[in-house]
Amino acid sequence: MKIQHDGHDEEGIGISVYDENDFRHTIEISWDGEVSFHGTDDYPHRREDRTDEEQRIMTQVEARARFAAQQEFPEADILSPMWRPEHIKAGIEAFSNYPMEEFLEDFREYYDALRNPMQYIDDSPVNEESIIINLAVHFDDGEVLEVSDVVIDYKLTDGSEHRIGSPPSYPNKELIFAMPELEFADGFEYEEEFADVIMSHLMAQIRDIYLNMGEDPPAEYRVEGIGKLNIVGDGIGAT
Repeated sequence: MKIQHDGHDEEGIGISVYDENDFRHTIEISWDGEVSFHGTDDYPHRREDRTDEEQRIMTQVEARARFAAQQEFPEADILSPMWRPEHIKAGIEAFSNYPMEEFLEDFREYYDALRNPMQYIDDSPVNEESIIINLAVHFDDGEVLEVSDVVIDYKLTDGSEHRIGSPPSYPNKELIFAMPELEFADGFEYEEEFADVIMSHLMAQIRDIYLNMGEDPPAEYRVEGIGKLNIVGDGIGAT
């Protein structure tokens, strides 16, 4: 998609996005990341009148506009940190300096929960497909400083939402890991292979930031694996 910056004021940033059909969308983004205006005459104005494909384009255009606004004003909080590639890249750098012995100790519970989250859930009946296993890592200046306890989100079959554990708050200096239950191959070696699973998850999150806005990821991030849990397009998430 082509981008044009249309100026800014105390209320927000103006961005024009030319979509895959070369149609222009005029977008106004407030400084907190909300889309306050999305103008186009090439698609129906009401969501209920659009096809799924038209809605995908409209949603990806807004994601692309937010991304462009964040790039133009990197000190603003338009996107949350985990939707900024440079933030995740900084976290990957911190992991490259993370002593393996510390990693293996700090991430063992997360691995165990990914393998069998039901061992932590004393509730029923659980919709097992709803289970998400979370972990947060505090980092700064190329160094991992702290690893949180595991937090598990799940739903019962009646749709009610539940959580085990409390997520910490490491403002603007955290990596968030969120994955469903994983099936590890027979013979999987935690000590030898789990660090690659974690690194792939981080790189796949960068991949999905681009896919979410209808862009091809940079070549180094075209990886396999679980990234964002809900993105627009690519057959994943809401459209």
